[in-house]
Amino acid sequence: MRVRLMVYTTVFLAVSTANASAFSMSFRWCGLSSPVFALNGVPKGTATLQFHMVDLQVPSYNHGGGTVPYKEQSTVACGALNNYSPPSPPSGSHSYQITVTAFGPNNSNLGSATFTREFPEKK
Repeated sequence: MRVRLMVYTTVFLAVSTANASAFSMSFRWCGLSSPVFALNGVPKGTATLQFHMVDLQVPSYNHGGGTVPYKEQSTVACGALNNYSPPSPPSGSHSYQITVTAFGPNNSNLGSATFTREFPEKK
């Protein structure tokens, strides 16, 4: 019985880790609106997606983000985030990192994905 439990636990952890590691996201700027997001491998059971943006050169500035319901969509439209402050580097270009976290119906953390992009983008 103990061996069987260990095998089941190992398989569950391997499947959970594989599911979370396949989760990825990218984004494209949309002017002053929040970015458009492309989602891949969102973990099964996801009910909501929570986004948070950080300026890697000034991490103390809160750019916020927002939460959106997840209905198995592969994109989140421009302007969908309700607590978002657009990038505004004082000079030059800054790197902005957005992390999306997938939450299940009971607010369980199912995994996260991160993507970084420059603003303004270099031509």
